[in-house]
Amino acid sequence: MLRSALAAVLFASLSPGCPGRAPARDVANVPWSHPDVSTDAPNDPRIRVFVTDPVLGLGLPCKLTVRGINGTPSPAWHAAGSTALDQLGEWLDRDDWALGIGRWVLMARGRAAFSLPPGQYQLVVTRGVEYAPLDFGAITVLADRGHVLAGDLRRVLDTAGEIAGEFHVHSAPSFDSDVPLDERVLSLAVEGIEVFASTDHDALGDFQPAIEALGLQNHIHWMPGDEITTDGFGHFGAFPLPPGLDPAVSLPHLEPSVGEVIAHARAVAPSAVIQLNHPLWRDHPIGYWSLAGFDPASGMSVTMLYSQFDAVEVWNSHTLDESNAGYVDPDGVIDSWMAMLQLGRGATAMGNTDTHRLAQTPPGWPRTYLRVPDDDPARVTDAMVTTAILGGDAMLTSGPFLRATVGGARPGALVRANAGSVTVHVELQAVEHTPVDRVELVANRTVVAVREATAALVNGARAMQWDVPVVLTRDAWIVVRTRAAETVGDVAGVHARPLPSLALVNPVYVDVDGDGRWTAPGINGGP
Repeated sequence: MLRSALAAVLFASLSPGCPGRAPARDVANVPWSHPDVSTDAPNDPRIRVFVTDPVLGLGLPCKLTVRGINGTPSPAWHAAGSTALDQLGEWLDRDDWALGIGRWVLMARGRAAFSLPPGQYQLVVTRGVEYAPLDFGAITVLADRGHVLAGDLRRVLDTAGEIAGEFHVHSAPSFDSDVPLDERVLSLAVEGIEVFASTDHDALGDFQPAIEALGLQNHIHWMPGDEITTDGFGHFGAFPLPPGLDPAVSLPHLEPSVGEVIAHARAVAPSAVIQLNHPLWRDHPIGYWSLAGFDPASGMSVTMLYSQFDAVEVWNSHTLDESNAGYVDPDGVIDSWMAMLQLGRGATAMGNTDTHRLAQTPPGWPRTYLRVPDDDPARVTDAMVTTAILGGDAMLTSGPFLRATVGGARPGALVRANAGSVTVHVELQAVEHTPVDRVELVANRTVVAVREATAALVNGARAMQWDVPVVLTRDAWIVVRTRAAETVGDVAGVHARPLPSLALVNPVYVDVDGDGRWTAPGINGGP
């Protein structure tokens, strides 16, 4: 996205009589433009929607939620032979790449034309976690008269320098997903995902033609990857893969141990991030920590625990759809990850969806933000993304945008305390539909400070920041996270359980004893 230098130029040149709008220019032949939008459509019974980026003056990928009200059922779009909660959408408007799935319309260019049965509906446009919702309010649909709805979708969060990623995604190459590649790319782009790794089970599709067919080259970057699917001891993500590598042939999935699987993967894909996927999954043999019998209270495991992973998926929202026997809530996984930090076996915490469908557990809820030198998806590189993950400079979220530094040091870095004291700087932003109650500072598994998120909504967002002094007695790691009693609504699709609103910034490591290195505190070592 254009968030830094180019965005500044565009904002500086805005027409003073039209706030948030780029200067007028000839865009009649630009496929993303919405010229001459008429609000009167007496002879067209369809609903026509036009959504514009007020900075660029062009359409943008976004999602329309259509809710039936006052007794009118919500739509349930789906492809023939599929269901609204299954895997395939219905193309409502192929010319503009608008896909219906459940009660949602996924729009590649911010526009769509479709029909609704007579009744009353509420229509709201969103784009992930950075944009204020565009609420068209309630409309009454009649059989013989349509509606034209047009408006601007405004980014109200400042995420400059960071890029939104999704690193556990399934599509038709997977044996357990039928989502076509173009529908998957669209489902990612409308949620504001800017970089993704395809991680089908021991299979790899080519997503670049789909990205280009949809015209989304400036909005999303693809990294080829794989979910290494072993026989009985877990699943592991690997991305990016070298060009031409066939994961079914070249990547291991039948080796006799986790260590041999990972060693083989690193040999054939030396630049790949190796991610431990859904580490706690109790009723299927796919959660490695569960299978190893890892106990976060004691730090012990039944079998020898392999821990040489680059990243750990501490939040996988696909688990929300699992049975009670298999479900582990995000806090449970985070606690086990924090136990690993205590033991000095830390890996970068990631938030992914493990999405297999479109309406059910759609991509981007949660997502992982990464600090990169260039946050434009058209220019970001695989190396920028992997450098951020390997360096631990990451934040996972299902809505709140959270930043934190410790003594000026970013996540993943080591900082020296001043006589045992450090100052934690915290910045929190959230759009209207994102619940957030408080921010917690956690040091060595102990909550050492809490700040209430009480700021009012201003121009579509809440923004707060704090400087919090923390006194430590030993080397420590510090993590900052949010909590909320309310869960995320249907803007995040359908889940069998409510989706928690949560953000977590990866740890900064604090050298308290001044020896120039960081010493793990041990499983029971406090701050």
